[in-house]
Amino acid sequence: MLVPKKNRSVVYNQLFEDGVMVVKKDPFQKKHDTLEVPNLHVMKLCQSLCSRGYLKEQFSWQHYYYFLTDDGIEYLRGYLNIPPEVIPATLKKTTRPPGGVPGGSGMGGDRRFDKRGEPGGDFRPEFRDAGFGRGGGGYQGYRTDPQTGGGYGFGRGGPPS
Repeated sequence: MLVPKKNRSVVYNQLFEDGVMVVKKDPFQKKHDTLEVPNLHVMKLCQSLCSRGYLKEQFSWQHYYYFLTDDGIEYLRGYLNIPPEVIPATLKKTTRPPGGVPGGSGMGGDRRFDKRGEPGGDFRPEFRDAGFGRGGGGYQGYRTDPQTGGGYGFGRGGPPS
């Protein structure tokens, strides 16, 4: 497909800066979500780079996800005349603030354990014969004896009367 050089350079610059490109599978979309380029041009440029081995493609939920390979970085560097010191954002190391993870050190830090044996003073469990649960009497015939007509059956699957 013939793509204007201006659109090609915009897509290639964005691809080199980020190292990734997300394209919705909609060739009729007027503009790409993040670029001022028709979505069809972005789709076809990424498809071309992928077939040459410069991008890796992943498709999910009607979106193409393209990832720049090492060969693709070298190709775009040559095409866009970018010096070797400049690298895509996916290859840049992120710096973490000193001090490690906020909120404590190591496994649990100085936090105290919540379980110290017995439950709180307002916890009063009651186990009675008429309670709900396994084998309990239930409420107004709930889970009663199958011979009396209550319970799980509700008339289906039983022997004919």
